[in-house]
Amino acid sequence: MKFALPLVFLFIASCVTAQEPTPRPDPQRFAKDIAAFAAQPAAKEGIVFTGSSSIRLWKTLKEDFSDLPVMNRGFGGSVANDLIVYFDTLITRNQPKVIVTYTGSNDINAKLTVPECLEDYTKFLNRVHQNLPETRVIITSVKIGEKRIAQIPQVHELNRELKAWTEGKDWVRYVDCTSYLADDKGLPIRAYYAKDLLHLSPEGYAKWTQILTPILHEEWAKANQK
Repeated sequence: MKFALPLVFLFIASCVTAQEPTPRPDPQRFAKDIAAFAAQPAAKEGIVFTGSSSIRLWKTLKEDFSDLPVMNRGFGGSVANDLIVYFDTLITRNQPKVIVTYTGSNDINAKLTVPECLEDYTKFLNRVHQNLPETRVIITSVKIGEKRIAQIPQVHELNRELKAWTEGKDWVRYVDCTSYLADDKGLPIRAYYAKDLLHLSPEGYAKWTQILTPILHEEWAKANQK
């Protein structure tokens, strides 16, 4: 009987530490969106912007990068796991030389932990590199928003983890597109947001374009080196 108490404690500890993974949103909710992408002609060896609604709502994308072959493959409400599930339609069929990603906010909002968000995101990124080793990848940092103000600490933590993950990998580049959205107290600046206080306003997209323009040209030049 002297082993009974420790065994009970071990059982309780195992129940506490062995947490079930957070369920990911059902990818089938995007079946029509992905079918629409699949119905469009592939545009190979260009630049694919993909991710959630911040990409989908970038209506001026082609105008903002008019001298580059950019393609919008964003679908609103998506999480990193959706990029994995629909990888072939979003990425493989287009064989992009450069990929620009934005995801993470919806992952956090779906109650995923930061380690789970990072796991899904890096699984997608690793798949890109395994399938397209010459492709350059630009990670745009997860943005903050007044509508999800309680999640700002998790956003910053995920961004730190993403930045650390990219270190030492010459094919992927982390870009801070979040700092400009905050005031000196770290709170979202309303001028950069749409009325929903979550998505970007034209001013917000203009600033994002300004940040990305020189970086995108640098990565495009690297991707086209002979």
